Amino acid sequence: MTDEARTGTRIQSVSRAAHLLMLIASLPEHERSVARLATELGTSVPTVYHLLNTLVDAKLLTRDERKQFRFGFAMEVLSHAYAQQTVPPPELLAPLRWITEVTGESAYLSAWRGGNPVVLTHLAGTHAVQVTNLRPGYRGAANARASGKVLLAFAEAADRDRYLAMHPLESVTEKTITDPAVFARELALVARNGYATDVEEFSPGVACIAAPIWSNGILLGCYTISAPVERYRREKARYLGCLREAVGMPAAPVQEGPAGPA
Repeated sequence: MTDEARTGTRIQSVSRAAHLLMLIASLPEHERSVARLATELGTSVPTVYHLLNTLVDAKLLTRDERKQFRFGFAMEVLSHAYAQQTVPPPELLAPLRWITEVTGESAYLSAWRGGNPVVLTHLAGTHAVQVTNLRPGYRGAANARASGKVLLAFAEAADRDRYLAMHPLESVTEKTITDPAVFARELALVARNGYATDVEEFSPGVACIAAPIWSNGILLGCYTISAPVERYRREKARYLGCLREAVGMPAAPVQEGPAGPA
């Protein structure tokens, strides 16, 4: 099998268009000048205009009356489709495996799906304790889970308020936070600290710690480690360090193939 057959041909113009969309998503609206975009992409202003006009024709971008480029309605279709899929992105699985290898504990990947904080997948460690009812697809009791707290704390305010209005704070154990004022303070603490914990709030004898995964200012999800309470208390600092290293890991690079037509 040839190298090209294994890796596939890459089309430079498609790659540039994809990078352009990511760049637009990462920049504040007032910084999206064509000159800035060209500089960031390392290409010419005319090339950027060609890409922008093509993306406008595809409804991925739109141009307003001030000739500013914004995302078009086709992006809503893509965004909705992404938010509905329950198969985790492959680039988020390698750090999850690393967490279990380093800590020996069960680790979980969770994210917003369909307006709910959902467990996407979990991996068991070598001396893991598993929360028996916390399986992929689980979406209940976000207030009792470290992952739920992280996803709520760092969500857009409208999304968080909508979720909490539709899901009263659920009592799972005697330690679950069910008072709205206390839970609001808990989320503020999570946002300030950059991580969340639950100690026997979801499962007796089990504690969890979770940290958010960011990409270009967008919340992709969170990683969670679960452990028996006593081991968690001894190892909390190490677990948190592992989570912070994992969320900072770069995505696995895509193997480059031969350049195709521009």
